Amino acid sequence: MGLTYGYDIHLRPENVARALTEVAKLAPPGREAPPLPVALPDGERVVLPFTASFESEPVGCSSLDSFELDTSIMFRRTKRCARTRRTSGIT
Repeated sequence: MGLTYGYDIHLRPENVARALTEVAKLAPPGREAPPLPVALPDGERVVLPFTASFESEPVGCSSLDSFELDTSIMFRRTKRCARTRRTSGIT
């Protein structure tokens, strides 16, 4: 079971590498997909535990205004989350 969400994230070009690196830290460990090499417009390269359009082929962003990443992101369970599950009847 899962929910599918889409997000449009707009960043200044100089913040893209750091944002992608931080989001990558939230990906579940042990993903079976090969890592995704991404070449950013400034020449910097990052390797991400995602796919792009469900593929792991390298992505070159120098000529793209946008691109899509596919992943599952895991969040730590918090006390508030556990309390909400109990009071809403979700098991």
